[in-house]
Amino acid sequence: MFRNARVPDRRALALLLAALAAPALALEADRQQPMQINSDRFESGMDTNTTVLTGNVRITQGSLVVNAARADVTQEKGEVKRALLTGSPATLRQSMDGGGELNARAATIDYLLAVESVELRGDVVLERPQGTLRSERVTYSVKTGRLAAGEGVSGGVQLVIPPKTAKPTEPAANAPKT
Repeated sequence: MFRNARVPDRRALALLLAALAAPALALEADRQQPMQINSDRFESGMDTNTTVLTGNVRITQGSLVVNAARADVTQEKGEVKRALLTGSPATLRQSMDGGGELNARAATIDYLLAVESVELRGDVVLERPQGTLRSERVTYSVKTGRLAAGEGVSGGVQLVIPPKTAKPTEPAANAPKT
């Protein structure tokens, strides 16, 4: 059974999760929904800047669902600076404004708020209706919208783009009428 655990700065964590899904044009309405954070264990102290959630970490907000074995949220001066989600794998699922769904999984999902960057590492798979991206490392700049994969890792990048759906054919203008 999950026990509810709340991160001290809920708005900053909501920003984190919205940014993680930004490349997919996530549902704008999700940001207006309440966020629920569950885990088996929550640990934070007055003498530390890091809040740790462990065991069956699940974060939901609207259509957004994040699952991880562990979430380390680091703060400086009351502001979240970094959120590191780890798992076997850590996963993220969210509906997109244009239709369809984003599904992402990686060994780690690391969001650095100071540089507005999200890095997914370890057997990364990003699935969207537009196609699937696989690599050992994918970075996303929240500032610029730049998505890069395969930099500095072996194994390269694999893209799979599905074929376009065939459009229904219209009868030819010269076709005999029956």
